[in-house]
Amino acid sequence: MWIFDGHLDVAMNALLYERDQTLPVEKLRRREAGGAGDDRGRAMVSLPELRGAGVAVIVGTLIARAKPWVNPARKILRNDLDYPDASMAYAAAQGQLAYYRLLESRGLLRIITDAASLEEHLRAWQSPRRSSEPLPVGVILLMEGADPIVEPQQVRAWWSQGLRVLGLAHFGHSRYAAGTPSRDPSSPEQDGSLTLLGLELLKHMRELPIALDLTHLSDTSFYQAVDAFDGPVCASHSNCRSIAPGPRQLSDRQIRLIVERDGVIGVAMHHAMIRQGQGLKAADVRLGHVAEHIDHICQLAGSARHVALGTDLDGGFGAEATPADLQSYADLHQLAPLLSQRGFDDADVAAFFHGNWLRFFRRTLPPTPIAASL
Repeated sequence: MWIFDGHLDVAMNALLYERDQTLPVEKLRRREAGGAGDDRGRAMVSLPELRGAGVAVIVGTLIARAKPWVNPARKILRNDLDYPDASMAYAAAQGQLAYYRLLESRGLLRIITDAASLEEHLRAWQSPRRSSEPLPVGVILLMEGADPIVEPQQVRAWWSQGLRVLGLAHFGHSRYAAGTPSRDPSSPEQDGSLTLLGLELLKHMRELPIALDLTHLSDTSFYQAVDAFDGPVCASHSNCRSIAPGPRQLSDRQIRLIVERDGVIGVAMHHAMIRQGQGLKAADVRLGHVAEHIDHICQLAGSARHVALGTDLDGGFGAEATPADLQSYADLHQLAPLLSQRGFDDADVAAFFHGNWLRFFRRTLPPTPIAASL
């Protein structure tokens, strides 16, 4: 079963955590065996690991945040994503883009910007291999939080560089929207509205078009964005609030709205997004609990057409924060029999592993390279 993962921070891990994404995961783990002084956790993702698990395509992120209120005199430890202004966030995200392009020039990645190139890439993955050279992993570019876009109209320049999916905010407020609220009640980064810049940005996105990732938006910004934007929407890595309560997850109403727009929801693998409860630890969570989220989305949708993988593995956490039976990326294949036990047929399982994201991007990407360059 080949895999289409809707959310991975490959370049972030390289530039923020200095993880060489061309190495096997076991080498990354040995390099960090002494323990890291930040939140990176025990590595799960690298390009050899993805290829070995049958991951043909990922949605790869560009991510940096602009926080004008950060203390310029603070101790600089570049293990966060926050910069004092948008120009610095822009430069950081451009560096991540440069990393993807360098790996592409080495034949390890393929940046996919149009539907025809997506089909060509998949044909190569499905054809008999005559060469020992590894197949490149396809990457569709997602900006997770729009702060690297200095002005709304600059999204057009990002689009010309390959950006195809955009989220307006990450944790806390961006210049465009309110993201996942702070856990600190004294923080100004609580639920809030889209800004005027955010509304302008959505207009430019619709004209291109770029798909809107609703993940991480606060409730108010979520509903305002859905009302203001009539283009394609998805949630690249979001679980169900009714199962794991909290504003980081999607409510049933939000899930239904995404389904009504023919969007796709990628299920994430952080244990606290899967189960919550006093004293609950990652060791208490299993892939069977992930299947509960998948099943719940399908029950709300009335079909298996709107749920997929958006693992977010190595997204500021590692194997210690995943379900106990998910210790390598390939362990995700255990979800297939778990879904079958819940009554999902083979077509439903294939739709979850790759078919739903494939359908979404066949519809939302420009049809040809020529259209992608306009």
